[in-house]
Amino acid sequence: MSIFKILTEPAILIITLFFLFFIMMVLRNYIRVKNNLSSVYNFLYSLEKKEISYRFKELDEYMSSNEFTSIPWEDFKKALIFPEKLYVTSQNMSGDFKPDIYLTIDASYFFNEETLVYSKINHKFIQTIPTLLTGLGPFFTFLKMAIAFAGFDFSMTEDAARSLNGLIANIQIAALCSVFAVGFSLLFMFVEKIMYNRMCKKYYLSIQTEFIRLFDVVTSEKFLIDLVKESKSQNVSNEKLLKSLPEDFSKAVSKSLTETTTPYLENILYSLNKLNETINRGGNNDMVDKLF
Repeated sequence: MSIFKILTEPAILIITLFFLFFIMMVLRNYIRVKNNLSSVYNFLYSLEKKEISYRFKELDEYMSSNEFTSIPWEDFKKALIFPEKLYVTSQNMSGDFKPDIYLTIDASYFFNEETLVYSKINHKFIQTIPTLLTGLGPFFTFLKMAIAFAGFDFSMTEDAARSLNGLIANIQIAALCSVFAVGFSLLFMFVEKIMYNRMCKKYYLSIQTEFIRLFDVVTSEKFLIDLVKESKSQNVSNEKLLKSLPEDFSKAVSKSLTETTTPYLENILYSLNKLNETINRGGNNDMVDKLF
C-alpha cells in the first residue's frame, strides 16, 4: 500500500486535519500571549527603580489598560505601601536614593503563570488535546474494522478471496489510524511545550523578575516594627520639645526686651532730652509742660 494512498485515507486524513487545527489554534493563542506579555516586559524594562515614585501614575495607566495585567495589577496595588507624597521631578533624587513605594507580598503572587497565561487562554482544553488525538485512534480503528467486516463476504465463492484481501487492507488502515493518532498526540505535546516555553513562560518569568527589581519587598511584621520604632522616636522628640518650650519662650522674651524694646525706649528718652535742652535754651518752658 503506497504512502499517498495511506495519507489520503479518509480516517487518517481526518486525524491529520484535527492535529493541524489544534496546532494552529494553540499557536494563535500563544502568539497573542507573547505579544501582550512582551509589551509589558519592554515597558517595565524601560523603568528605573529610582523613577518609580514619580512615574507610578504612568505605570498604573499602562498596566490597567493592558488586558493581560489589568486584573492582577489591581490586586497588586493593594499590597503596596505608598509614600505621603510622590516625587514630581527627578531633581529630588540623589545617589543614596531609597524607594518610597514598598511591596508587602512577593510579586509572583499576583503575576504568575495562572494570572498571565492560563486565565487568558483555554488552558484546560489545550491540556486535553493530546487525549483527544489519542482517542481518535481507537475510534477510527474500530470504525474501520466494523466497516471492513460488514463488507466481507463469508460465502465460499470466488469473491471471498477478494473480500479477504480487502478485509486485510482495511485492518491495516485501522491499525495505522491508532499509530497516526498516538504519533500526532506525542508530536503535539512536544511542539506545544516548545511553543509555550518560548512564547509564554519566558515572558511571564521576565515580568516577575522586573517587578522584583523595581519594588523592594517589606513584610508586614517588619513594617509594623519600623512603625513602632518611628513612633517611639517621635515621642521622645516631642517630650524634649515640650520640656524646652518654656525655657525657649523665656529666652525669646528676654532677648526681645534686651535687643529691641530697651534700645528703642532709650532712643526715645534721649531724643526727648535733646528736645528739652533745645527748648530751654530758647526760653519756651510752657511748650515742654504742654508736651508732657
